[in-house]
Amino acid sequence: MWRWLLGGLAVVVVAVVVLVASGGSDDSAGHHSGGTDDAVEADLAALQRFADSGGGTRASGTRGDRATGAYLADRLKKAGYRVTVDPFTVPFYEERRPPRVAIDGKRLRAIRTLQFSPSGHATGRIRAVGLGCSPSDFAGFQAGEIALIRRGDCFFFQKAAFARRAGAVAALMVNDGPKPTPGSLFRFGRGIPVVGLGRDAGAGLAGHRALVDVRASAGRRKTSNVIGEIGPADASRVVTAGGHRDSVPAGPGMNDDGSGVVALLAMVDRFPAGRLPPRTALRIAFWGGEELGLLGSRRYVNRLSPSERQRIAAYLNLDMVASPGAKVAVYDSQNRIEATYRRHLPPKAPQVRLIGDSDHASFEARSIPAGGIFTGLDDCYHQPCDTIKNVDRKVLATSISATEGTLVDLLAR
Repeated sequence: MWRWLLGGLAVVVVAVVVLVASGGSDDSAGHHSGGTDDAVEADLAALQRFADSGGGTRASGTRGDRATGAYLADRLKKAGYRVTVDPFTVPFYEERRPPRVAIDGKRLRAIRTLQFSPSGHATGRIRAVGLGCSPSDFAGFQAGEIALIRRGDCFFFQKAAFARRAGAVAALMVNDGPKPTPGSLFRFGRGIPVVGLGRDAGAGLAGHRALVDVRASAGRRKTSNVIGEIGPADASRVVTAGGHRDSVPAGPGMNDDGSGVVALLAMVDRFPAGRLPPRTALRIAFWGGEELGLLGSRRYVNRLSPSERQRIAAYLNLDMVASPGAKVAVYDSQNRIEATYRRHLPPKAPQVRLIGDSDHASFEARSIPAGGIFTGLDDCYHQPCDTIKNVDRKVLATSISATEGTLVDLLAR
């Protein structure tokens, strides 16, 4: 789920209840066990293995991402699906060494470079500027100072740009929680080094002198959309389900969105060639570059002709569908998909509103009916601990069962 790129805009509005009862855990028993079959477990293990062999990540353009893409294409082919692999390039960012922030000579430990922060070494006095979302926030700012900026209200790249224009030599982004701010500046370019701090680490820093050092490089690498389809190639109705295949650089992304990936692979196994109504096709898609701004799904939808878009009767999005201790919640742009999903979920399943947070937004932007399920942000969201142990098997089994029932209903219409 890509909304980590923002400077604190709301990730999700919970309309009914809080979704996640507890965060991640290293315990593989309890709510992390039971409910999934051997094929699902094998798929989960494969994704974790790809991340482990790729430096702990399956981010777009990495070795873990490439292994994931090859695995998905092979799984689809073996199930009898027609497979399309659409390669494209994405921006790639890599830190050459961990960031460094020192306050009056004392080094801070809990810090995090914002993705695509330029390299730089800067020293200066810290000045707090509030949210940093407009030039007026920088009134009185002196060239050569370091901006201390709170998370919220606008994109991180906008905050950094305002700081640079005001003469800042670096920026420190302070989170609204205890952990260092995760986020991205979208693309690498000229600018100032930007590092995230936790709420407590950022308190009381104004007026102190700081050193900020970031060493990083950037370029472009390849990823792809991997899409499988069964049913007539010229079907008048196409039901599509999808999720993103990439993680963030910080971790393996086994809930975000390995859970969606394995749930979709379960659909591949449950809907073999030949189990569809006449003149109807099922399309299963694994999007690349979601964590960089929905790049794969946007590319796919924008390249469809008007007639091809009209053939898509519904798009189901599966992004984070196995958060520990969570209830499965539903979202939808037109209520039809939500109503169908609810027939296959426990009574009073929560409703959420996700605005632009995941790949469903690419379809909604082209007026294609879209909806999906979501189990909330957990404690390991975009962290190294989002491993296979962070996937709640019982929640995942509920998501898989509800998605299968929903697809059966949608395909039968």
